[in-house]
Amino acid sequence: MTSSSPRKLPTTNWIRRQPLAWLALVSIAALAAACGRSGEPSITVYSPSLGISMPVPVGWSTEVGSQGGFLMQIFTGPSVDVPERAGIRVQVMNGPMPSGSSVDELAERYTEGQRVSDERAFMLHGHEGKTWVFVSGDEAESSRLALISIDGTLYGIYAHGEAPTVEAYGPALDAMWNDFSVERGAFFETYARPELGLQFAYPRSWKRTSQLIEPGESLFVAFLSPPLALDEAGATIHATLEVSVTPVSPETTLEAFYTQRTELLGDNYRLVRHDTLNEGDGISVLYSTETQLASYLERTFYFVDDGRSFIYKFITQNAVYHEIEPWIDEIAKSFQQSFPVTESH
Repeated sequence: MTSSSPRKLPTTNWIRRQPLAWLALVSIAALAAACGRSGEPSITVYSPSLGISMPVPVGWSTEVGSQGGFLMQIFTGPSVDVPERAGIRVQVMNGPMPSGSSVDELAERYTEGQRVSDERAFMLHGHEGKTWVFVSGDEAESSRLALISIDGTLYGIYAHGEAPTVEAYGPALDAMWNDFSVERGAFFETYARPELGLQFAYPRSWKRTSQLIEPGESLFVAFLSPPLALDEAGATIHATLEVSVTPVSPETTLEAFYTQRTELLGDNYRLVRHDTLNEGDGISVLYSTETQLASYLERTFYFVDDGRSFIYKFITQNAVYHEIEPWIDEIAKSFQQSFPVTESH
């Protein structure tokens, strides 16, 4: 976003110390400029470099970079007074927790010279940090800050901008704080059906949408990601994870089961990639398929064990698949942790 008289927003003290080496500048969506206030849409942005996800208003731009051992992603939204200029920035960061420091000491770098109006505990995945709200002396600028140390890694969210704009985006900032998530397997939710030999982990932001169980025999369960983007018609784009367990005859091999399943797919499926897991203990494939509405990629994992077949299928539109593929890989670790992938053709 540009303006003939742009207003420069202050950056953190960490950024002031040396120039950032920006890695990328992209647009989250080329749609409406003013979003994220009450009743307006947001999408969940997954950052593979930071290993986090959080909801962000549609239309905000994002810059990704690093400095001094910290990875950073900055989201910029428009001013409510002059939409053509930037009015708010939200910086997300992670890096090694400085030795001998506390989050209170680190927060002083942001709050020095500011009037703190609120300070309270900030909980994330069972770990406790702190969050602060503060304003400049003339009350023209407003800020929010959250800092938390998890297993030696410091995570931070810093929102700063024009006071009216920060206030207008209050609901969006609340959602960022409430739904901020570390996207590592150790922090995922667990789904388990021990009687079927099934256990895997999935992100907290993915919601279970259906479940069909025949006790002791078979299962189908599906999960839906949060909105990841908007299509040209303004509809939300999601990813789904479908997991199924079915009985097979004891003599059924993985290769025979995989061949049987692929024969059912039809000509609309095109094989993009084929991987074996640990010399044949599992198979991972990527298919491309199309409908009248959109093009899709399906990442499917096949296993056969102890008289049961296991299928894990991720489905989403081409538009977002490659952006979230590291997320899919992280989820997949939970059900193939003993099956490292090696390429096969």
